[in-house]
Amino acid sequence: MKFPITGAFAWWRRSADKYGDAALMKIKRYVAPDMRNALRIIREEQGPDAVILGSRAIAQGVEVCAAIDLELAAGQGTLAESAELKQLEQVALQQLEREAAELPAMTAMTAIAAPPVLDEDASFASMFGADEPSAPDRSVGEELRSLRTLLEQQLAALAWNDFTRREPLKARALSELANLGLDRALALQIVGDLPAGIGSEQLQRTLYAMLARRIPVCAPPIERSGALLLVGPPGGGKSTTLSKLAARYVLEQDAANLLLISADDERIGSHEQLRSLGRLLGVRVETVIGHKALAARVEALPGRMILIDTPGAVSRDLTAAAQYRALRERCKTLQAMLVLPASAQGGVVDDAVDNFGIGVSGCCALTRIDEAVSLGGVLSALARSLLPVAYCCDGARIPDDLKPARPHQLAARAIELSRQAQTCADDDLLARRYGRSVHAAA
Repeated sequence: MKFPITGAFAWWRRSADKYGDAALMKIKRYVAPDMRNALRIIREEQGPDAVILGSRAIAQGVEVCAAIDLELAAGQGTLAESAELKQLEQVALQQLEREAAELPAMTAMTAIAAPPVLDEDASFASMFGADEPSAPDRSVGEELRSLRTLLEQQLAALAWNDFTRREPLKARALSELANLGLDRALALQIVGDLPAGIGSEQLQRTLYAMLARRIPVCAPPIERSGALLLVGPPGGGKSTTLSKLAARYVLEQDAANLLLISADDERIGSHEQLRSLGRLLGVRVETVIGHKALAARVEALPGRMILIDTPGAVSRDLTAAAQYRALRERCKTLQAMLVLPASAQGGVVDDAVDNFGIGVSGCCALTRIDEAVSLGGVLSALARSLLPVAYCCDGARIPDDLKPARPHQLAARAIELSRQAQTCADDDLLARRYGRSVHAAA
């Protein structure tokens, strides 16, 4: 892109038309490293009455064309003409300064419309900032990314504001679901399925009912006999959940039919902890290390109720997930349950559900609900993966704080936690979260 001829040339052209061709002009080309030095040289050589005709970027810096009226320079012009040309010069200089300030924005906008040309014009963006060492030296790619981000934010804000005017009830519904901490995709699905003609009085109740319908639940995986493998991230509550399941089985069934197996060979004292529980409940406890030995032991006891404690697996541990998947394929009677802490960060929950959910575990137990500040993240992950919830653990009491999962109770608890935290999504957050989606839908 060539540097545009400044607006001063247009004013000079109008001035030449006014005074006619009789006006003798002295035109000269100046080359300088930047515009400031060029203006200084022109003033020193042609005086304050010189007029800037045009400028462009070159390899050496900048090229400026300037002219002077010889009659005015010799003192033969009228005072009115002198004053008018001086005013013309001031206007031209102001125009140049404005163009200098607008050059970075012009560069970025031109680069979006056309690919950059790596020639002598590549330095025109820095032509006016060469004397300012404090100016940030950012690459063109960074500037384009920043400009794109700014434009996307502005478009998202405009789209969200337009959506709130066109669909005030849906905008309110998205705000309510954002307060619960639900992710964008699930919130948009729920709002998209709202019945037509719904009133503001029924909106909140309908939203929560639709959320509850999207929380998958299932019956307890085993009741009287079978083998259940508890897997999950470290500190998720596997041992505590196993203790609750064992205590409930002893209270409701036969303790002689229950077998506890410790397969945790990583946590110090895990075997002793399970043996202590077995002594309290009057239940047999065994230690089995290795997936092959574990599969063989489970297959040797087909009529027993077996609960298996495992070492904590990091949510992103794909190797552990593959091993548990192979174990289930080797031992068809073995069932697995993911122990998912509701108080964990959203990324930990998502990784655990993706790696240890469907394909490894048939269901999950939602633990540490009493320690969570929001259930939106874990409910979003469960709704996305369709991993059903079998148990909810709302405390550390054994076995009282172990209950079968109920979707409406989970939705009500999510609402209660949101109100306790006084969560309120502002317009900026809603625009960033939903602006692109409502713009695409429009």
